[in-house]
Amino acid sequence: MSDIWEHQSALALGAAIESGRADPRDLTESFLEAIKTADQNHTVYVRVLPERARAEAKAAAERARSGLRRSPLDGVPLSWKELFDVAGEPTTACSALLANNIATKDAVAVERLTRAGAVLLGKTTMTELAFSGLGINPIFGTPENPHDTNCARAPGGSSSGAGVSVARGLCAAAIGTDTGGSVRIPAAWNGLVGLKTSTGRVPLDGTIPLAPSLDTIGPLARTVADTAILFSHLGRTRADIRDVALRDHAVIVPDNLVFEGLDRGIAKTIEQAIHQLGAVGLRIVHKPLPALDEIHELAWRGPSLLTAEAYGIWGERVEAEQDKMFRSVSSRFLMSNAGTAPELAASLMLRRQIQARYAKETEGFDAVLLPTVISSPPEIAPLLADDNAYGKANRRALRNATLGNQLGLCALTLPVGKDTQGLPVGLMLQAAPGKEELLLRLGRAIEMTLAN
Repeated sequence: MSDIWEHQSALALGAAIESGRADPRDLTESFLEAIKTADQNHTVYVRVLPERARAEAKAAAERARSGLRRSPLDGVPLSWKELFDVAGEPTTACSALLANNIATKDAVAVERLTRAGAVLLGKTTMTELAFSGLGINPIFGTPENPHDTNCARAPGGSSSGAGVSVARGLCAAAIGTDTGGSVRIPAAWNGLVGLKTSTGRVPLDGTIPLAPSLDTIGPLARTVADTAILFSHLGRTRADIRDVALRDHAVIVPDNLVFEGLDRGIAKTIEQAIHQLGAVGLRIVHKPLPALDEIHELAWRGPSLLTAEAYGIWGERVEAEQDKMFRSVSSRFLMSNAGTAPELAASLMLRRQIQARYAKETEGFDAVLLPTVISSPPEIAPLLADDNAYGKANRRALRNATLGNQLGLCALTLPVGKDTQGLPVGLMLQAAPGKEELLLRLGRAIEMTLAN
């Protein structure tokens, strides 16, 4: 790809199209060539769709020439996680169980961004059926984390190819899904911005489910501004991120659970970022949030909403065809068949009570700040060789991110520096459901502050 456009933000590419400095057809060809060159083993893109991409780029070029661009994203090339339906193409969720699942029409999310003029480059790899936070898939392919060229490290999951496709400059931005951290973990480990939307903000129609009560759709991008424009079209809203002053906001930094067990270097980077934000006027209150401990214990013991729904949808099929799956993922489904109906009902009732307590504990604050992931991307090879090591690493990857899913929140992760190994570190902001616009405004102010 031309150095002029490589690693540019989606909005920068859109502005170049608007001004006539770039042609959507040339941009698309550049990305397609970059994918062909850099992803020869198809670990990032499970499926590239050049005919559709070129047709959409041609239409975008004609609109630009006529002054009829549909949006700032018109003509901008994006990637999509392999659980979104694209008409006429397989939707496999990178599982052999769905090899013959051909979509008859686009998912609603795909329709919305296509209507905005975005170009669909192809579909990216992911954890099988989206059931892991590490992004490892030895059957369909694991894209290595691009931030360590000496060691093959996990990309984060389940939206693994989504994160790597942006980080490696193989698209302008990506769309993934988040059930327990699957947008935010790969975003954090790849040095990107990632948004976990509130349940129902973006329709799930035309996506492969894992746990429908928790599944959400969100973007992975280079900047908060890119994330905001993508969310605006996905959620049919207007996320205005202009003119935000940190001194007008108040946040909580929990002093329980979320900082426990952090990898060397992550804590220091997060603490430096929080100190810098406080120095420019963000009101920061350090205090315990007991509801975090409660929801963590509930999520990881006995039956939970996520595991119950995952097993209800996929359990019988996984049991019958587990030989077609990566063992460390199939075993997670099989372990989900635990607990009785009364136990699950009691768990769901307790979950609602904890959610109410969390809302009370955070009342009067705009967001809660915490490390997105407590561990740096682990090496892949040891996890393939040891199921116990895989399980431990997966739980560490998910620990902080899944709190927001279980509490029903929206959340945004931002890159805030590197750890001692030179690997990206993410800072997460989480807020009450439906507060995405506020999170994006606050996130933009934080991004601008830490960039200075």
